[in-house]
Amino acid sequence: MTTKLFNTLAAATTLAGIVATSGVANAASLSYTSSTNYDFTDIINAPLSVQKFDSSLGTLQGVTIEFTGDISGNAGFENYRNPAATSVTVNLTSLLSLELNNQSLFALNPQYTSSYQVAKYDGNLDYSGTSGKTLSNLTATQSGIQSSTNTQFLQSFIGNGNVDFLFSALANSVVTGSGNMRSYIDTYAKAGIKVTYNYDDVKSVPEPSATLGVGLIAGLCLLSQRKKSWLKMSNS
Repeated sequence: MTTKLFNTLAAATTLAGIVATSGVANAASLSYTSSTNYDFTDIINAPLSVQKFDSSLGTLQGVTIEFTGDISGNAGFENYRNPAATSVTVNLTSLLSLELNNQSLFALNPQYTSSYQVAKYDGNLDYSGTSGKTLSNLTATQSGIQSSTNTQFLQSFIGNGNVDFLFSALANSVVTGSGNMRSYIDTYAKAGIKVTYNYDDVKSVPEPSATLGVGLIAGLCLLSQRKKSWLKMSNS
């Protein structure tokens, strides 16, 4: 009987230990986005802000940043006073940068390039007709992505409030062609970011008191079953 009692208590203790140490860390992710509207290049120094990671959710293991830059433009040209037909090229380009804590993260260079044939000057400086063109909504886009698990870098993303990135854009757009050409070009830019937090979501474990209670109940149940079996054997 004593041996059976010890075995029962040992089983209860083992069960309590199993419950007490059960806790699972699940991989999880959470994303935030931010974007700007189109604005004239060379004057853009715009913030892109996303919410920081709430450490109560778990342990931050890594950050993935996706950066997309877009340029748009309007252009017009006229083969002005040129007695011969010519080829005209429109080159729309911009350097789009993203910084964090005064450190460069991305430098994108989206470009739009196209060539057009126009006839000799038709006598009208109107950026249309046979000797000219007006172009609208020329666009180009480029994206970049990078991930980091560097502990020091991750500190910038943990806490309350926002992470503030800085977006800037510089243009170098040109229209080339005849030496007698008249032209204009406007260049705009916008950008967007997506920040994904990869973290361990640690599930809560039972309180020690609850764990002990489960173990004791299990032990008493086992003891009761053992006692019934012993009494039946004694009466038989």
